[in-house]
Amino acid sequence: MTQHADVKAIDAELFRALMRRIASSVAVITTAHDGHLHGMTATALASVSADPARLLIVVNRSTRSHPLISASRNFTVNMLAETQRELGTRFSSRGDDQFEGVDYEIAGTGGPILKGAAAHLECRLVSETDMGTHTIFVGEIVGGALSAANPLLYHDGAYKRLTPRVSQHDIAPFFLERWSPRAFTDETIAAEQLMPFFEAARWAPSSMNAQPWRFIYILRDGENWQGMLEGLSNTNRSWAFRAAALVVFLSQDWLDFGGGPVPSPTHSFDTGAAWMSFALQAFLSGWHTHGMAGFDHERLRDVLGVPEGFRINAVAAIGRIGDSAMLTDKLRSREFPADRAPLEELVFQGRM
Repeated sequence: MTQHADVKAIDAELFRALMRRIASSVAVITTAHDGHLHGMTATALASVSADPARLLIVVNRSTRSHPLISASRNFTVNMLAETQRELGTRFSSRGDDQFEGVDYEIAGTGGPILKGAAAHLECRLVSETDMGTHTIFVGEIVGGALSAANPLLYHDGAYKRLTPRVSQHDIAPFFLERWSPRAFTDETIAAEQLMPFFEAARWAPSSMNAQPWRFIYILRDGENWQGMLEGLSNTNRSWAFRAAALVVFLSQDWLDFGGGPVPSPTHSFDTGAAWMSFALQAFLSGWHTHGMAGFDHERLRDVLGVPEGFRINAVAAIGRIGDSAMLTDKLRSREFPADRAPLEELVFQGRM
């Protein structure tokens, strides 16, 4: 007989890394007790049996939900839809106003049902078992419903979609495939590799062909790299230091008209067109970009020697997409290709 008494458990860090590789549906477990509503985001749940219909959830004993579930003897499992990432983030925090502005109704068991969820299951608690730092709650399913929405997934520390981005009309695929990650590998980029991106930006349209855009690039650990990083906001600096390069997008705020300088009303608009051309060419070349507005304008003007008459519009990070595990929990939860508002909210005929 094989002996296992001397086999040691793996360390906690490796365990967490392994568990991040398991893709799971995202649920918000809600409950109510003595008029108090509470919810928590969870992925640790599983089917126990079909007859009777039962499932289990695993809840940390340090959470506020734990005593409420135990006391109320009920809980509702709300399987979030892929459009409800914000709810996943909201119910993973310790805020006191979790349900403020949230559309919900009360289930027959007393727990809140989140509107728009992919599915919900109303459960009556039948057993609870202490297991280390957590408790396994087993609930008998006494009600539930499905919707047509696709479920939200959680994998490698980030929310994921079951389906790719979908456009309302036929467009070139790269418009949907391009997105702005924050996790980059340690791969470097040469100045020569950046030039095609600038070449694409050079051919963007501009008012009166004024071409107001200017670009300053800084390669990782090259001249002005540290000064550039220190000019970014704390949040942006926390991930942008891994980028292969940073590019500053500037625009000349005047143009030559009638033999003299006049204010340019479209300099930022035109430079935005150049930025999009840059970002798309980078993506088509196998690189990703992430534009940033969080930086100290005056500090960067000094570090980069920007003269009067030019505005710093944005900074962009360029790199090869990396593992989101390197990001903070807050940033990792946002590391996905975000959706867009429907055309009906953006496009108007005649007037707004």
